[in-house]
Amino acid sequence: MNPQLNRSRSCSFSDVDELMKTVQLAVHVPTFLLGLLLNLLAIRGFSTFLKKRRPDYAATSIYMINLAVFDLLLVLSLPFKVALSHIRAPHPSVCTFVECLYFISMYGSVFSICLISLDRFLAIQYPFLVRHLRSPRKTLGICCTIWVVVLVGSVPIYSFHGKVEKYTCFHNMSDGTWSAKVFFPLEVFGFLLPMGVMGFCSSRSIHVLVSRRKLTQDWVQQKACIWTIAASLAVFMVSFLPVHLGFFLQFLVRNGFIVACSAKQNISLFLQLSMCFSNINCCLDVFCYYFVIKEFRMGIMAHRPSGDQLVPQDTMTSRM
Repeated sequence: MNPQLNRSRSCSFSDVDELMKTVQLAVHVPTFLLGLLLNLLAIRGFSTFLKKRRPDYAATSIYMINLAVFDLLLVLSLPFKVALSHIRAPHPSVCTFVECLYFISMYGSVFSICLISLDRFLAIQYPFLVRHLRSPRKTLGICCTIWVVVLVGSVPIYSFHGKVEKYTCFHNMSDGTWSAKVFFPLEVFGFLLPMGVMGFCSSRSIHVLVSRRKLTQDWVQQKACIWTIAASLAVFMVSFLPVHLGFFLQFLVRNGFIVACSAKQNISLFLQLSMCFSNINCCLDVFCYYFVIKEFRMGIMAHRPSGDQLVPQDTMTSRM
């Protein structure tokens, strides 16, 4: 959910609105152009590995394609989001469509990154056991489950604006949208739980790889993997933590816990800025795609079967 700019005669948000129109243009236009190109290239690249029918890379490729599709949906929502901040939508259904597209892609990315991190941890911690469980069919089933979850979870979006006559897309949310029964499940299951899973899996993966330093002959590669895991976790936190902190602060505003006008204005600005810059994540993910594809190609060129390594080949790549 996006901020409700609680406009009243005593507290104006017009300055925040005007500032954000300029910021959105400056951030979303290059994000759209780069994100569109890079995510299409990522989908094409991982599809190529799927066509090669190499089991070592199949699970990772499916996860990455799924994440790239969610990122692509987010990219495609940006032009509509920018346009609807300048003009009024002709019908509420237009707002609902764009808001669904935006939030489905955001939380689809969150869940995809979380499961990629979990999959990698299991493959590093239990390489021989997980190797028999990570079939393309099962991985595809997990990705389909992610889509079902985010589609079902998007149901509250259809009541974002309630029966408000003067609506603005991504604004004027109904009181029910900010109720505890809607907000807390979204905050807990949509972010806090995935963040906890990713934090645990990333820290454990790094711990396992470091503990195996003296047992492996390819420490340089594993060291690069460790740095990539840490960087991926940092990107996740920077992209999504401020947004959900802003959601929580706006929840306090809408439920009367914060009443000072200056505080409301600052919270509105903080939330909109954090959401704006979190969209850059759809471009940052491309760096992870690059390292994964690079690792795949190195493995193919070197003809290194996954069984010869301490950890299967695709688990040692920089997957989110």
